Amino acid sequence: MPMPDTDRSPLPPVPKLLPWLLAMGVIANLAPIWTVTWLPMGDLFGHVQLMDIVLRYGDPATSYRETYLLPRTLDPNTLSLWFARAVPGIGALTAARLLLSAYVVGLPVSLVVLARAWRRDPWLALLALPLTWNALVNIGFLNYIIALPVLFTSLAVARRYAESGRWQRGVALALLLTILFFCHVIAFLIGMGMAVFVLIWHGDGLHRLTRLWVVLAAAPVGVQWIWRKFIALEATVEGRTFGTQSGNLGLWFLTPKELVNQLYEWSTQYFRDGVDRKMAWSVLALWLVLMVVGLVPQLRGSSDLRLRWRDRSLELMTLLCAIAYFFLPSHMNEMSIITERVVMQVILMGMLWPQLEFTAWRRWLIVPILALSLVYAWTVRQEFRRFERVEIGDLPHAMEKFPAKSRFCYVLVERDNATTFMGAVWHVPRAIFALQHGGLVDDSFAVRPYTPVQYKAGAMPTPLIGNFWNNQHLFDYDYVLVRAQTAPVYADMSPYLQRTWHQGHFWLYRVQAGDRRRMQVVTVGGAGGTGEFSDCAKGYALNGLIVQQKDDLVRSFTPLCGSIAGRSAPVAPPTPAPRVRSHRPLDLPNTEAAAEEAKTSGHRLGPRVQNAEEVRLTCPENTFVVGMTGRAALFVDALGLLCAPVPWMGDTNRLATTRIVGGPGGSTFSASCPKGQIAVGAQGAFGEVADQAGIACIDWSTW
Repeated sequence: MPMPDTDRSPLPPVPKLLPWLLAMGVIANLAPIWTVTWLPMGDLFGHVQLMDIVLRYGDPATSYRETYLLPRTLDPNTLSLWFARAVPGIGALTAARLLLSAYVVGLPVSLVVLARAWRRDPWLALLALPLTWNALVNIGFLNYIIALPVLFTSLAVARRYAESGRWQRGVALALLLTILFFCHVIAFLIGMGMAVFVLIWHGDGLHRLTRLWVVLAAAPVGVQWIWRKFIALEATVEGRTFGTQSGNLGLWFLTPKELVNQLYEWSTQYFRDGVDRKMAWSVLALWLVLMVVGLVPQLRGSSDLRLRWRDRSLELMTLLCAIAYFFLPSHMNEMSIITERVVMQVILMGMLWPQLEFTAWRRWLIVPILALSLVYAWTVRQEFRRFERVEIGDLPHAMEKFPAKSRFCYVLVERDNATTFMGAVWHVPRAIFALQHGGLVDDSFAVRPYTPVQYKAGAMPTPLIGNFWNNQHLFDYDYVLVRAQTAPVYADMSPYLQRTWHQGHFWLYRVQAGDRRRMQVVTVGGAGGTGEFSDCAKGYALNGLIVQQKDDLVRSFTPLCGSIAGRSAPVAPPTPAPRVRSHRPLDLPNTEAAAEEAKTSGHRLGPRVQNAEEVRLTCPENTFVVGMTGRAALFVDALGLLCAPVPWMGDTNRLATTRIVGGPGGSTFSASCPKGQIAVGAQGAFGEVADQAGIACIDWSTW
């Protein structure tokens, strides 16, 4: 019996009941989006922040116009931004919800279209309903997930065009591929490649090549972007051309074992209580049942559902994507082209593999699929509500009284949350601040070189990393929010931070720069390195340093403080608490004893150096630091202290000099506070060595 020509066979009809049951599942999936405000989706609120920038760019109540540049050319990943601007009055948060809703609705609908194009039963698209809540949504890849329905629809149209050759379908395919570019550039590249494959695989004769004009029609938007970012003047100025050392591809390959281990992480991983695993195993079990039910009649030779080898293109595309996952690089330079994104695409396309018709008794297989979809949607809503209640709490209300256009920094000591994976509170506080106040935040997607919204020259803020209360950029901000499991005691003791609110893992501080601005800072050394400072608590002044030196250079130093009233003597620095991952480890004392010690011993400034000599420099009893001496040039070669009793009125006869630690390089220096002042803090700039050393001086009677 000849095989049916499936390329030319009619499309399977849409069952009458399918739209109603599909709508039921979609509505259940929309409920979490519209009943929870602060959704647990990691990067989502970074996109909300960008949408707010575009939406309120000209608003004088925001600092957006002075800080950011809007996209002015054909940039990828801009559909979400222009959508927010195209619908006036809805706000960035509502715009993001509408885009998420378009994804929730579009994903199963596009799989219905894809299933029919490949002559598979449209009921299979119901399997996509529970998979709507996947790892890509958890991470918050807004632009990529809204591209998925467009991608699947493009594949369906590509096959229909390859079969019929109707120019209207060709134009529609070119338009869909162009839309993919503005959704997400990676989805665009994947869609272009798969469209070429489908047009060649399902085309006839010379039409396999002539119908590729559709791909060529959509290619210019991508070509001009690659030209600008990698080849032309713009790329050269930014140092990102293919030929430069800093701008090469930066290929990074994971081992097959690592890729296998992270399949769950890049597919359905979402909730820490494991409910997503149960859902994934349930979907897999249902899929296997459907595969067997469709395969058994074919093995018996009693089925007319057998497909020609040419119609196996869906399976072949799925396998090619799986191969790409294992053999392509995981990251490429700043674009972070992550091949792991295709994992969810492989799973969703695999849902259409079963070759059966839901007729007769097989219709009952729809019941467990729909039941799983509805139950999991309800579970997701409960998880989302718990996340908002436990992880966010009253944070929006705590931040609502900030002045407009203020400056805000968010410091993550604790990067995870108890409800979901992927650090889902990464951008939420920044988005809350942006929506409420339109000010400057320490971090946004504008810092990424390929984000459509960019910082203006000189407007990019410096994040507070490591011991943020000692960072010289602390005073770039008006408020600092800390996410930490234990109280940041050193921040509480800082004379420049006032805690205004605390709940759960959040600690909110107002930056008070008044005393720092009144200080006169005396520095020596070069201009390199990263600036740090450590000031004594109120009522304490600098009376010593613990200096690390190696190879005749000062590497780091730790300030020692004593009570101006003479009640305390310098003590050794406390043993650091367990450190978190950061550019510079963050030490948080979690006992009252450690907190008391911190009053007399500040943080080490500079790196901890192995095998370095550590020398304690202390002022004589009842004296405090009023100056520095030693040798310096581009670096601090040697360092000692000048000490005097309080009050010191500039009388050099009353100065006492400590031992000088370091080597013979550089030039001799001697620098002191103005008369009537004493040093109440130490500071410096550091790389591998101390590029600069300094002291902060103030009138002792005001401190």
